[in-house]
Amino acid sequence: MNTQALGVEHYLAGMRAALDDLPPNEVAEIMEDVEAHVAELSTELGEDETLEQRLGPPEQYAQELRQAAGYPARTERLPVTTKQAWLTRPRAAAWGLVVATGVTLLAGAAALREPAVLLLPGVILVLSLALVHDRGPTQQEIMNLPETHRLKKWLTPEQGTPAERALTYLKSLQPAWWLVRAGLLGLGAVLLASRDMLGFLAIAAVAVVSVFAGPRAKVDRRWLWFSFPASALAVGLLFQVIDVTADQLANSTMRSSYSGPVMETYENIYAYDENGKLLTNVLLYDQDGQPINARQGYSSCYEPTDGPEPVIPANRYPRPKIGYENGRCYTMTPSVSAPSSTPTDASSTAPPSSGSATPSSVPPTSVSPSK
Repeated sequence: MNTQALGVEHYLAGMRAALDDLPPNEVAEIMEDVEAHVAELSTELGEDETLEQRLGPPEQYAQELRQAAGYPARTERLPVTTKQAWLTRPRAAAWGLVVATGVTLLAGAAALREPAVLLLPGVILVLSLALVHDRGPTQQEIMNLPETHRLKKWLTPEQGTPAERALTYLKSLQPAWWLVRAGLLGLGAVLLASRDMLGFLAIAAVAVVSVFAGPRAKVDRRWLWFSFPASALAVGLLFQVIDVTADQLANSTMRSSYSGPVMETYENIYAYDENGKLLTNVLLYDQDGQPINARQGYSSCYEPTDGPEPVIPANRYPRPKIGYENGRCYTMTPSVSAPSSTPTDASSTAPPSSGSATPSSVPPTSVSPSK
């Protein structure tokens, strides 16, 4: 090992000794980026220059990093077995942001039908934001959480890879997304304007504030508690607009391609037997036992003294003709000739009689007053 490497190891060992009052996992997080920085800086030193001259003593440099990370000044070494509470204030705020963003995405997909669902993510956001509003714009406590470090590592691909180039390109589109996000939220507000005024005002306010939240979140991380849910709400509204539009197009296509059956109405029905004789007082029913009426709204002749009940059933055929005379209702037996498609009349095959004959297939017309 050369002298330069020994100097780096000696300097880093001094820093670790100055931080040994912190739990090992916290020390590892602080030293993760420092080791590479110190090693790179050592290659830039002059012939007689040391790391202490460039960075100061390792104890002083460790104290600066401790303050930047938000840790208290060194007092005494904490026991290695000391366990931190799992549900700390920074962790509750971070997970509150994650949960609120997911719930907002689901609520946005239903906001046009039921705007009240937006109350749930709103309450979660207010509670989680209350935990971070007094912790400064950098939110260093949340940035130092183990899960935050894992997420940053997962979202930071190696340099020169296609994933790194794609991520860089997507970051360059952030200003355009802020405008698109505001447009989607504005569209959702317009669709709610005629049905829910409170929902319209709420989403319209989110659309306006979201334009300023995007750039400010880069310098003040507290705006992330607004920017992330606003993006989730815009995506959820987009899904719902696509779903509603697809349903409308499908219904329009079905209506244009479907033509209902042509229904023909009849005012009366005449039934004949096989000999061409007109049948009277025929009651017709369908397969469910319901009466068959030839025409809706048929006005029969009503008895003036017995109430509104018709004199004849509505499904009895042939129906009598209705007549009025001197303000009174009466019925007449309908007369109709036998259809040409019926078998030969009995009168054509029977021997002629000597007297005058009336065809038996057509009964004589008679007038029978209803009362």
